[in-house]
Amino acid sequence: MATITLKYNSRNSRAKNLLNYVVSTGLLTPKIEKNSSLAEAFEDLEQGRIYHSVRKSKI
Repeated sequence: MATITLKYNSRNSRAKNLLNYVVSTGLLTPKIEKNSSLAEAFEDLEQGRIYHSVRKSKI
Protein backbone atom coordinates (compact mmCIF):
# COMPACT_ATOMS: atom_id res chain seq x y z
CA MET A 1 0.00 0.00 0.00
CA ALA A 2 1.22 3.49 -0.82
CA THR A 3 0.37 6.87 0.65
CA ILE A 4 -0.09 9.85 -1.63
CA THR A 5 -0.28 13.37 -0.24
CA LEU A 6 -1.82 16.05 -2.43
CA LYS A 7 -1.66 19.79 -1.94
CA TYR A 8 -4.20 21.84 -3.85
CA ASN A 9 -6.28 24.97 -3.61
CA SER A 10 -9.65 23.94 -2.18
CA ARG A 11 -11.35 26.78 -4.06
CA ASN A 12 -10.26 25.37 -7.41
CA SER A 13 -13.35 23.62 -8.80
CA ARG A 14 -11.34 21.64 -11.37
CA ALA A 15 -9.16 20.18 -8.62
CA LYS A 16 -12.23 19.28 -6.54
CA ASN A 17 -13.89 17.61 -9.52
CA LEU A 18 -10.75 15.62 -10.27
CA LEU A 19 -10.46 14.40 -6.67
CA ASN A 20 -14.16 13.51 -6.55
CA TYR A 21 -13.78 11.53 -9.77
CA VAL A 22 -10.73 9.63 -8.50
CA VAL A 23 -12.51 8.73 -5.25
CA SER A 24 -15.71 7.75 -7.08
CA THR A 25 -13.87 5.17 -9.19
CA GLY A 26 -13.13 3.19 -6.04
CA LEU A 27 -9.50 2.64 -6.96
CA LEU A 28 -8.29 4.97 -4.24
CA THR A 29 -9.87 5.37 -0.82
CA PRO A 30 -9.37 8.40 1.43
CA LYS A 31 -8.13 7.80 4.93
CA ILE A 32 -9.56 9.98 7.69
CA GLU A 33 -7.11 10.31 10.52
CA LYS A 34 -8.52 9.88 14.01
CA ASN A 35 -6.68 12.95 15.27
CA SER A 36 -8.08 15.37 12.70
CA SER A 37 -10.56 17.93 13.95
CA LEU A 38 -13.03 17.05 11.20
CA ALA A 39 -13.05 13.40 12.23
CA GLU A 40 -13.57 14.40 15.86
CA ALA A 41 -16.47 16.67 14.90
CA PHE A 42 -18.20 13.86 12.99
CA GLU A 43 -17.64 11.51 15.91
CA ASP A 44 -19.14 14.08 18.32
CA LEU A 45 -22.23 14.34 16.11
CA GLU A 46 -22.60 10.55 15.87
CA GLN A 47 -22.19 10.05 19.61
CA GLY A 48 -24.53 12.92 20.55
CA ARG A 49 -21.91 14.93 22.41
CA ILE A 50 -23.06 18.25 20.93
CA TYR A 51 -24.85 20.09 23.73
CA HIS A 52 -25.34 23.56 22.28
CA SER A 53 -24.78 25.49 19.10
CA VAL A 54 -23.22 28.87 18.58
CA ARG A 55 -25.69 31.50 17.51
CA LYS A 56 -24.94 34.89 16.02
CA SER A 57 -26.18 37.69 18.20
CA LYS A 58 -28.24 40.42 16.58
CA ILE A 59 -26.59 43.79 16.89
